Formats: sequence, structure tokens, C-alpha cells
Amino acid sequence: MVTRFNGNFAVSRNGLFAKKYFMEGCVILVDVRLIKDTYVYNEFDEVENTYWFDFKQKKFLHNIDTFYYAVKFKQDFTADSKDMKVKDFRRKFEALSREWDNQNAFNSSISFFVPGMPDALNYTPFSYAFFYNVKLECPELFDIFFAPKVPHSADNGESNTCECVVQIRSYMLWMYGVKLAYERSYEYVQAIADYFGLEVDFVQENRVDFCWHSNYLKCPEKFFSPENFYKMRVDRFKDAVLHTSKKGSEDFEIDYLAMGKRSQKIFIRIYLKSKEVVEKGYKPWFFKVWLFNGLINRYDMYCYEYAFLKHSWKSLDLGRLQFYAEYGRQKHYVEKCRRILSQEETISPDSLRALADRLTPAVNLVMNVEYQVMRKHTKSYELIPFFDNSDKLTGKRIYDFLDNRKLICDYLTSKVFRLVEPHEPGKNDSNKSRRDLCAFWKALRSCKLTDTFIPEEDRSLVRTYTRKLNSEVVKSRAVKAAITYGIYVRGINADDPLTDCIEALCMLNDNDLHDAYNYKTKKVRQFNANELTDTMENAVKRSSNLMLIDKDTGDIIFNS
Repeated sequence: MVTRFNGNFAVSRNGLFAKKYFMEGCVILVDVRLIKDTYVYNEFDEVENTYWFDFKQKKFLHNIDTFYYAVKFKQDFTADSKDMKVKDFRRKFEALSREWDNQNAFNSSISFFVPGMPDALNYTPFSYAFFYNVKLECPELFDIFFAPKVPHSADNGESNTCECVVQIRSYMLWMYGVKLAYERSYEYVQAIADYFGLEVDFVQENRVDFCWHSNYLKCPEKFFSPENFYKMRVDRFKDAVLHTSKKGSEDFEIDYLAMGKRSQKIFIRIYLKSKEVVEKGYKPWFFKVWLFNGLINRYDMYCYEYAFLKHSWKSLDLGRLQFYAEYGRQKHYVEKCRRILSQEETISPDSLRALADRLTPAVNLVMNVEYQVMRKHTKSYELIPFFDNSDKLTGKRIYDFLDNRKLICDYLTSKVFRLVEPHEPGKNDSNKSRRDLCAFWKALRSCKLTDTFIPEEDRSLVRTYTRKLNSEVVKSRAVKAAITYGIYVRGINADDPLTDCIEALCMLNDNDLHDAYNYKTKKVRQFNANELTDTMENAVKRSSNLMLIDKDTGDIIFNS
């Protein structure tokens, strides 16, 4: 089966993407966030309100969030292969596997480097999709999986299985854009192939996650309620999985909706992306990306940071009280917020939400509409050659695929799954498939499709912000662990937390330090050196002139 993209198309002015000659005119309706009735808005002047609360309404931000591509070599990688280059390849990684087995428990990877690679990668034995048991990792950016042995085809002929699969992670895709991310990761694949004398036959997409982040919906639980959602959905999926979570004592929120299965050709998810970032405790750089693109404002970011550090979505309302305690002007409410935050005053979740709504605006929620598209679906695409990519040689398919992104997204959001207006007798067609798109879906399809990335001059801001937020999470965890250790060692005590931390350090013996050194060696390899090149500003305040001395003996325990 071949999937053809219909319509009249031209190349966009920037020479990067294909687009339709005409754009469908539509009126986009959206609820305007009510902030003027909140105390803090009326206490701020116009400049302060603009600084904290300005954002872009009806905003959609598109990108490819996950990108897998597969590389096929010309050499025979089947189990009975007699190709000497393949045998050399296998021997190299078998030796690395033995070296890894002989390492102590603290070493989770081995450095791997061949000439032509920009930097070393981390080698770890790994099992992926049955055949891929070699993993080379560039921390936080991408992973390369190799299959030293692949099965014969169904007729016992040459194998159809690609020997290499590369996963580009979302951080790299959002920071550099999908094309540059692909090219940088492929440099490593080509260097490894050249080192072992392997020839690349072709490169093709394996899995692509198209996503749309949006602040459009103010009340997702109403929009995606089953009775409303099933009136709007047009697709061929048999069912849908809906996940709700408790909000207050009598309310709920819909935070996840899925159609299809991950193993199928297409898997669709619509979920609260901002909640995922807060609760899973990773990818805090999304806060900065959303701020740069106007999906959230500085006030939203303040509240999200508070909840992220608490590792709790329910702390979002506490973050709103923290904001008022810091910037509010009415002393009575400022003191009340401080008492609640310090747990001097108890309050029910419903009363907490009501107080937060009275004092501060609701936080902009960021939803994500995501299509996970597998190779078994995209292989049917008949791509239109908008540009001559013949100079890309074995990578031509990848560039053609990315050039057709607009057409692919149009197809996915119209033919595979779309949301239409609910039926209104006398106003629209009773046949759901002939109804006009709902306002939310029109806005999504009107979103500008560009190769989203963070400009080079802003990447350092994102890196620093991410480091700061992650370091605060780890610091909080370390302090809590030291306090727990102090209780175990000295029993229930009234010592201050600083004493607990110092006590924990002073109890380290030679074995502890040896294990700690090994753990640090292991941990260093799990981070990308280019993302952590220097000491974070203001991070080291006292350690440079800190000394621990035993007052009884005068021995120096630690001297920086």
C-alpha cells in the first residue's frame, strides 16, 4: 500500500519545508484566562503585570520529540557470515563485553573511541528488540544500538534487518533541531563504519514522534470528558484509554488519553506535558523552552519550578501561595501563606485551591498531542522530492522524509485522527466525518511547522537553568538523607540540619571514600561533558576555604 499526499504544494520561502498554496481560513475561539479578579494582579502595576503574566494565548509549538533511524550495512551480518570485517566488528565488542564483565559494580560503562568520532562514547551491554545487544551512548543526546548478528530473511536469503538503530533523545532534538541532530549523531555511525571497513547501504526512519505542545486548553477535563471526546473524534481506533487523577476532594483532572498501542503502526497520546515534567523530575529545560516560545509566563514558571523541586504536582497550588508570600502586598494574606507553607497552619486541599485562586491566577497548563509513527506505517509514504537530496547519498530517505514533514503532519491530523465539532441539529452534518474541525484542532493544524531549536546564544541559558534546577533537587535529597542518617546514628535528636550534614561527612572511612570515588567515576560517564564544562556561577560558596578540624586532637579531617 502506498500513501500519497494530496493537494497543490509549493516550497516555503525559507526553502526548508513544503506547504500548501492556500491556507484554510478559520476563526479560533479560546477561553481567555481570568486574572484581573485576583488579588496579586490588582496589587501589581502595569509593568509588573506585564512582566509576570504576559504570554501568548492559543499558542502551539511543534517539534519532533523522539527520532529513531536505522542503518543497513552491505556486509553480511547473519550468524554464519564469513565476512572478515564483520568478524573483526564482533571480536571488538565481545572483548568490550568481557572487559565490562570484569569491572567492579561501580562501573556502568566503558569508554569507546575510534578515529573520526568527535568524542568518546560509553559502551554498555544492552538488549533491545532481540538482536541489538551493543549500546554506545552519548549521554543526554543519543544512543547507538548495534546487532552483531541478524537473522536471515524468511526465504533464508540475505537479512532484511538493519544492523544499527540510532535513537536521538528529545533534549538534542529541541536544542539543535532534527536535521542537525541527525547529522551530528550520524557522524559517529559513519566513523565506526569506516573504522571497521563497513559500507552503509541505506539509512531510513524507524520511529518518529510528532508532537504539538499547547497552552490552548484551560480546562482539559471538560474538553476530553468521554461524552464530549467521543462526539468529536474521527479515527479508526477501536477504543481509547483515559486516565484521571484526583483533584481536591470532589474534582478530577484528565492527564492522559491514548489511542492504539505502542507496538502498532501509530500510537496517539494526548496528555499534560507540564505534569509529566514535574512528577517524573526530568527535562526541566522544557520550562525554559516554553517560556522562550510564550506558552507560559514567568509566573507559571515560578510555580512550576516550586512543584518540580517538591517533585509533586499537588504542590503547584503551594507554589502559587509561595509566589504571593514573596510578592503579595496584603500583609494578612502574606502571613497566612507563610504559615501554610511552614506547616504552622493546616488547610484542606479544597480550601488551599480556593485561597490560591483568590490570590493568584491559575497556572497555564501545557498539553501535548503526540503521534508516535513507526516504520511499518511510514514505509508506505510516497515522498515528494521537493529538493534534490541526491548528494546526501545513503541518507537521502531521511532528508526527503523531513522535507515532507508538513504533508505527513497534515495527513496524520486529518486522515488518521482528528477532532470535529459536536453535532448540532440544523447547524452541522449528522455524519461526523463530514463535519468541520473543532476550533482546537484547527489551531493545531494551523501551527507553523519549523525545525524548532534553541538559538546558539540561548543554549547556555538553558544549560545553566537545567543545571541549577537539577542541582537544587539533588541538594535537597542529600540534606534529607544526611538528616535520616543522623537519626539512625544518634537516635532522636534536636541537632540542627547543618550538624547532621557535617556528622555524615565526618563518619566517612577509607572504604566509604573508595566506594564514593568509584561511584563518582561511574556517574561522570553518565553526563555529557559538553553540557557541564565549568563550575556553575555562585555554586561553590564556602568549599574553597572550608576546613574541618577535630577539636580534641587538632587533626585536620578535611581541607579544600
